[in-house]
Amino acid sequence: MNVIMSVALWTIYLISLYFSVFVFLVYLDKRKEFGKVETPVERTYEPFVSIIVPAFNEEKTILKTLHSIYALDYPMHKFEVIVVNDGSKDGTLEVVTSFGKGKNNLIILSHENCGKAASMNKALAVARGEYFACLDADSFVHPLTLRKMMYIFSSEKDEKLAIVTPAMKVYEPINILQRVQWLEYLVIILIARLSSEMDSLYVAPGPFSVYRTSVIRKIGGFDSKNITEDQEIAYRIQKHHYRIKQCPDGYVYTTTPSTFKGFYRQRRRWYLGGMVCAAQYKELVANKEYGDFGIMQMVKNVLGYVFAVLGIGLGVYFILKPLYHYIRAMMLVHLDIWPYILALKWKLTWFSFLMVDFRKGFLVLFLMIIGYFLFFAALKNSKEKLSAQGWIPLFPYFAYYYTLKAYILLVCVYKFARGKKLKW
Repeated sequence: MNVIMSVALWTIYLISLYFSVFVFLVYLDKRKEFGKVETPVERTYEPFVSIIVPAFNEEKTILKTLHSIYALDYPMHKFEVIVVNDGSKDGTLEVVTSFGKGKNNLIILSHENCGKAASMNKALAVARGEYFACLDADSFVHPLTLRKMMYIFSSEKDEKLAIVTPAMKVYEPINILQRVQWLEYLVIILIARLSSEMDSLYVAPGPFSVYRTSVIRKIGGFDSKNITEDQEIAYRIQKHHYRIKQCPDGYVYTTTPSTFKGFYRQRRRWYLGGMVCAAQYKELVANKEYGDFGIMQMVKNVLGYVFAVLGIGLGVYFILKPLYHYIRAMMLVHLDIWPYILALKWKLTWFSFLMVDFRKGFLVLFLMIIGYFLFFAALKNSKEKLSAQGWIPLFPYFAYYYTLKAYILLVCVYKFARGKKLKW
C-alpha cells in the first residue's frame, strides 16, 4: 500500500510541477506586456450593445447594478438594458419598474422562474445589439469597462473573437471569508490573463462578459439545462474554434458569499457544473486540434478533479491515519503522555539528517515558491495592495482555504458519480 501511495504522491508532485512551471514560463515570456496594464479607452468604435440583467430575488442589489450600467462612459443611445425578472418572489420587479420610468432604452421581461440560461435566451431573442453583455444583478461594472472591452474587439479585428471577459473583483469584502475570496479573485484575474494569452479561457464570467451577438445566436444560444451556463458557452465557443480574450483591467465588482453555507452552495454549483461541462466536451481533452486549450487547459481541468480526490486520500493516509493511531494509543493510557515523552530519544545525527527525503521537500518548496511568486504577481497585475484588506486573510488563504475547496470538490465528485443534478 505504501508503494501505491508513494507512486500516487510522486505523480501529483510531478504533474503539478509541470503545469506550474508552464504557467510560470508563460508569465515570464509576457511580463513586459503585463507591466502595461492599462487598456486603451476606445472612443471611435461605438457599436450598439445590449446589456442583459437576469434577476431572481435581487431587490437588495439590482438598483445599484442598474445605476452602475447607466453610469457607463458610453453614449446612452448606443446601448439598451434588458432586465429579465426570472419569477422573483420579492420586490425586484417593482424596483426595476420604478427605476425604468422615463428611460426609453430599458426593457423589462418577466416570466416564471426558469433559470439564468433560459432568461438569457429570452433576452437574446429581442436584443438589438451587435454585441451583448450579461451583468448579474449582484454585480457592478466600472464606468470605463465597456469602452475598454470594445477596444479589445476593435484592435483584434477578428470575426472569430466571440467573447471578451472582464477582470472580476470582490465588491467591498467585510468578513474573513469574503477577504480570502478577494485574494482568490485577484489570482484568478492573473490566471485568466495567462489563459487568454494562450487562447485557453474556459469560462465567461456572468458579471459583464461581452459577446458577439451573431456568434452566440449561430451556435444556439445558452444551454438552459446547464447550471454553469458561463462555462458551457465558453466550452462550446472553443469547440467551434472561436476565440475568447480577457480585458485585464475591464473591472467588474461582484458580491461574494459571506457565510460558509452560501460559499458551499456557490462552489458546489461551480464544481458540479464544471464536471458536467468536462464530461459533455470530453472529446476536447488532449485533442491537439484545439491547441493549448485541448492539450493544456482541458487536461488540467480534468486532472484537477482527480487530484482533489487523490490529495485528500493521501492526506488521510499519511496524516490522519497516524494521528488516529496516536490518539487511540493515548486513550489507552488515559492520556498519561509523560512516560511517552520521557521514552522518546531525541538524537539528531548527520546520518539522520541525510536520510531526510530532500526530493519531496525540494519539489514542495519549489511549488510553494512559484505559488508565492504568482500570488504577488497577481496583486501587481490587479493594481492592488495587501494593505487594502490587511494581512490577516493571508493565513487562512495559504493554510487551509484550498483544502476546504478540495473537500467541497470531493463532495461534488461523489454527487457527480451518483448522477446528482442541481438547478439554479
